[in-house]
Amino acid sequence: MTPTQPESGPRNGAALRTFFALWPDAGARDALSALAGDIAARTRGRAPAAGNLHLTLAFLGDVVPARLAVLRAIGAAVAAAVPRFALVFDRVGAFGEAGIAWAGASAPPRELERLAQLLQVALANEGFPIERRPFHPHVTLARRCRSHAGAGSAAPIPWNVERIALNASERSPHGPRYRELDAWPLGLQLPGGTTLS
Repeated sequence: MTPTQPESGPRNGAALRTFFALWPDAGARDALSALAGDIAARTRGRAPAAGNLHLTLAFLGDVVPARLAVLRAIGAAVAAAVPRFALVFDRVGAFGEAGIAWAGASAPPRELERLAQLLQVALANEGFPIERRPFHPHVTLARRCRSHAGAGSAAPIPWNVERIALNASERSPHGPRYRELDAWPLGLQLPGGTTLS
């Protein structure tokens, strides 16, 4: 199930493996899940659970509880700086050596690029480690693929992006479990008129 209920913080005071992400609306989630099942069958890979399908904006790794307040402030400020937007996934491809098949957009909207850029700058300014590779927006469709998924066009999957979320990744016997720590609607002005440039 897609994370929907924010939680106050980490359990037992332990560091959390955290990331900022976009979660698809119900229609996009269902379409991506169907595509993931098809790709996994063709590549003899493993599709993620429908509720785990997401687009990572920034991966942070282990974060101690004392730093979560800073991440919440960053998430709120970045979300306020970017309006809601439409995203269309219409491409499939693979990270061949990693055995991962993905869905992406042939024309990523400017708002998506801006979200990622603002997060990178704000995180770097607060001393968090940031990804040095170029931002490659995608949703993982299958892992451990034993044959190549190929690259090309796919039937368009529209996604209305209305919020960003801060999440924790936790291990479970059935694979990763994602827990939403907080979320913010896009384009909502912060109290006091705080904005990012």
